[in-house]
Amino acid sequence: MQGRMRIRLIDVLVFGGLIAAGGLYGMKRRAEASAGASAPSEFARAVDLSPLHEVAVQADGRLRSFESHAAAYTRYISGPRTIDGQSQGFTYLDMLFRPERYSACETVYVKNKLVLAQILDVLEQHGSVAPGEREALQTRKLLSPKHLSDGAVRSLLASLSADLVRTARPVQDINTALAIMRPDVLGGELRILPAAQGATDRPWSSLWDVVEQASTQAADLSPLAKAVGVEVDKLQELVVAWTGLATAWRTEKADEVNKELTRLASAVRSLSPEAYPDARRLAWESWYFRLNSMTWVWLVYLLSVIPLLVAVINRWEGARKLGLAIFGIAFLLQTASVGIRWYVSGRWPNANMFEAVTTSAWFGGVLALVLEFVARRSAMKNLFALGSAVVSMAALMSVYLMPATLDSSLNNIMPALHDIWLYIHTNVIIWSYAVIGLAAVTALLFLRQRWCALWDGGEASKLRLLLTPAALAALNVTGWQVLLAILNPQGYDLRRSFWAGMLERCGFSAATSAELAPWVVVGLFGVSATILVFELLDARTRGAVVKDNELGYFGAPSALLASGPKANTFLKSAPSAAQVFDAATMVTLQLAFIMLWAGIVMGAIWADHSWGRPWGWDPKEVFALNTFIIFLVLVHVRLKVRDKGFWTAVLAIFGFETMMFNWIVINFIISGLHSYA
Repeated sequence: MQGRMRIRLIDVLVFGGLIAAGGLYGMKRRAEASAGASAPSEFARAVDLSPLHEVAVQADGRLRSFESHAAAYTRYISGPRTIDGQSQGFTYLDMLFRPERYSACETVYVKNKLVLAQILDVLEQHGSVAPGEREALQTRKLLSPKHLSDGAVRSLLASLSADLVRTARPVQDINTALAIMRPDVLGGELRILPAAQGATDRPWSSLWDVVEQASTQAADLSPLAKAVGVEVDKLQELVVAWTGLATAWRTEKADEVNKELTRLASAVRSLSPEAYPDARRLAWESWYFRLNSMTWVWLVYLLSVIPLLVAVINRWEGARKLGLAIFGIAFLLQTASVGIRWYVSGRWPNANMFEAVTTSAWFGGVLALVLEFVARRSAMKNLFALGSAVVSMAALMSVYLMPATLDSSLNNIMPALHDIWLYIHTNVIIWSYAVIGLAAVTALLFLRQRWCALWDGGEASKLRLLLTPAALAALNVTGWQVLLAILNPQGYDLRRSFWAGMLERCGFSAATSAELAPWVVVGLFGVSATILVFELLDARTRGAVVKDNELGYFGAPSALLASGPKANTFLKSAPSAAQVFDAATMVTLQLAFIMLWAGIVMGAIWADHSWGRPWGWDPKEVFALNTFIIFLVLVHVRLKVRDKGFWTAVLAIFGFETMMFNWIVINFIISGLHSYA
């Protein structure tokens, strides 16, 4: 690469702005989660639930750890929020043994803003919520069962449930949460007693139900013991342990609770050791969920981005080694996360959206390490690791910050999907998504380099050059908002968007801000789109900097394979930064093109095998084809246009945007046969 790239003020502003925006968003989400929350009580801190880490619960067609079970069920109730700073396991048992404590406690998560606002309107009208209280409730999105049992609120929910398109699903979620909170449901779902004589294909029993039945058969437990499949003395021990636990819990005697938990866990595991899952697997599963499914690894990827950027810009070997070392640590942690999930679930993790996102990022890391090894003596070194670090950071940050949307619960695969093609088709598709992300990173670096060349060359006014990246950012933000408002009007209201809040801060009233916000979004979208269209039209006639990327169509593979003394033979002189970025973009785009094509073909084979037709115009199929067509156009544009690097970068980013639309909007808003990949 000729010379060293300069770090410019705009680089610092953009990179710092992105980190600041991510940090502020994370702080906002944490503030929402902690608003109104108190520290755990002394009793909650004193209770030791570790004996339950080796207790299995039969639920949702699998045997899982108590911690995993509690996380899954409390998520139905309180979503991503914690109650009074308590662990999910403690909250589960506390709701079971002391339900009266939660009747007036804010525990039910109401995700839908429209439904929440209407409920709060009714509560305010009836004096159940003070005006100053509303903001905290709206921020945390938690309401109490007492709020939701209000007669006027029940009438409102009944009317909202009639709107099948907009509000029926959120109302159903509220009713589900209220139903699950009942002690008989929580106790009945806590099936921890193995089936008789080690049978693995029979349903387990709930100790709650057994104790309830035992209370009516105190004189003779033999019939109940026979029905459950345990010896009478062991059943008696279990009943005594459970009763003692319930009594100690209600009186907040932590020492006795801990003793009874140890006694209960030991008694349960001794009932049928051959039918019980391995204690290590249960312990790993509990540990995994206590560590928030290891989604915090995005912070380690973020740490690797900085030295890798320095290595790309300054070609400093020390920064390269540091960046690759941190990237390697992050990749090993993510590999451990994928491996633990594979081990505890007994299947490869690609069965839901959470697993598709995290496994896709892991696949991107695998490819980046391979390409870094192959390109270690070429000018493209560091770029693939940098791209993977950015993509993995974004993927893991999304699942970290949106736990209610990207649920990390472990579930079984539907029987209809038990097919080898699930692993072939899905893995190839999500791998291609990661590779498209890598291409987008190097494409952005190319456009940054082109922007700097225009700035230094004086071919365009400084104001115009500053407007272009601002327009690109505005188009992305407002474009997504307009799409969400069109495709999901019940879940996204522009009148309650970020822009309404901005207008209020500028002095407009709440009503005026709500009316103006949609026009602001549409106006910004139109202006930014117009600016970018004119820039693209002007780029067709601009040729002063085209000399910066005269690579032929096959320049990228040549650049990758060139090494040592022959490293520059694919060009007649040392490559410029723009040429290197262009070459790296083409390497990843060609791989993505092949993988996406292969994934679509394999999906058609699987569809023909499962449903009797290779193509059904499912929304996901259509937009996967659209993404492929964009890359097909890119291949041919590369052959025809003079300014190959620029148009390759533009189409790479457009292809990435289309892929993200396919992966996010189609999955969450438009219903179809595909649910996550």
